[in-house]
Amino acid sequence: MSLTIFIAAIVGLLVGASGCYFWRESQLRQQLSEVLKVMQPADYREDISLPMLSQLRRRASISKQQQQQLQEQLFSWQSVLQEAPIGYLQVDAENQVLWCNQTAQNLLQIQKWHSVRARLLLELVRSYELARFIEKTRSTQVANELIWQFHFGYHESVNSRFSTGEAPPTIWLKARSMPLADGVIGVFIESQQERVETAAARERWLGDLAHEIRTPLTVIHLLAETLQSKVTPDLTRWTDRILQETNRSIDLIQHFLELSQLETSATEYLRLTRVDLVQLLHDVWNTLEPIAQQRDVQFIQRGPTQVILDLDLDRFTQVAINLFDNSLKYCPDRGHIWVDIQLLAAEQLTEDSNDEAINRVEIDLYDDGAGFSPKDLPYIFDRLYRGDLSRQRLPSDKSLSNSHTTGSGLGLAIVRQIILAHKGTIVANNHPTTGGAWFHITLPQSRSTS
Repeated sequence: MSLTIFIAAIVGLLVGASGCYFWRESQLRQQLSEVLKVMQPADYREDISLPMLSQLRRRASISKQQQQQLQEQLFSWQSVLQEAPIGYLQVDAENQVLWCNQTAQNLLQIQKWHSVRARLLLELVRSYELARFIEKTRSTQVANELIWQFHFGYHESVNSRFSTGEAPPTIWLKARSMPLADGVIGVFIESQQERVETAAARERWLGDLAHEIRTPLTVIHLLAETLQSKVTPDLTRWTDRILQETNRSIDLIQHFLELSQLETSATEYLRLTRVDLVQLLHDVWNTLEPIAQQRDVQFIQRGPTQVILDLDLDRFTQVAINLFDNSLKYCPDRGHIWVDIQLLAAEQLTEDSNDEAINRVEIDLYDDGAGFSPKDLPYIFDRLYRGDLSRQRLPSDKSLSNSHTTGSGLGLAIVRQIILAHKGTIVANNHPTTGGAWFHITLPQSRSTS
């Protein structure tokens, strides 16, 4: 009896063990099948006649080959980027530099960098502008562009053009970012130093030329004034024409020199005082109102009745005159010129609008005229740029004085530089409602004036 029970127990254990074995084998086959599905290439046709382990080995071999091919492609692209004349660096989601080529190392003065050891961007590159730029790209997932002045110490490979053998204390750089997968950001970097230096040299040359031209023009103007009282009446119109053209040329040169000063060292020429912006705009309009009344153009100001800002009164009066004059030129008879003013507190601003928490003032000046030609918009603030000839005055505008019907092509360029000197911005567009020319201006408002 006991032997029977013992044999039954053994048989039961064997049956249970075999059942467990087959169950585990079934589970293993299922897991292997799932692994095979994951490892199966898109163009791979499964040979079901092969054992599962053989299939697994084959697919592991294929995966290894593909990984090697990807590594070779990666190495190939890195080799291309390594020799590229433009810098490139790649930053992961933790702001650690994953890879950078030699040009980027030279431009950003990255020293002792090794690809096997990731390091924080700010440890390698002392540029908070670049770090913020990369973070902005990561948060918006939109490609961006940045031009900034990078500060660095001496590094002989940064710029070999300098005859002294020493790099300048700063260099102008341009960065283009590109969002990649998993929070990784790729950044292309190129030097703008040569372009900046060329532009500065050109400005110096033009400034010197303008100074040289102004002297003989002044002499011609004085001679014409002397002759004016001595010529016969039938020749007076010629001396008047000479005076008119020399005055126009002298004004053009003076505007050009003024613009050059604003571009090189704008803040040195500002005399900031507490100014009521609303009162300034109304005072300028009152000066131009006789011209507006000839065509029944109305001025409408909306917003606060008083806005105190730190402004250069003379310079900003010039801004208002140029903008109002531009609107008057192209505004139709019985048209309107609007100025909308809005105050924005620091907490209403986005992080991209300003690095510091500071209140700002938004000014929208627009009319109901023909507006800008789309092809002219990118060049509105370029010096000496004249817009599309189709955007002309109506015949009824002939009643305006000649001083207001001709321009030097420098007015809006000067406006832009004055506003930039006040740490503001200006953008030109066509107003979505009226279709007329629209200038959107932002200006900072200090704590003491808000």
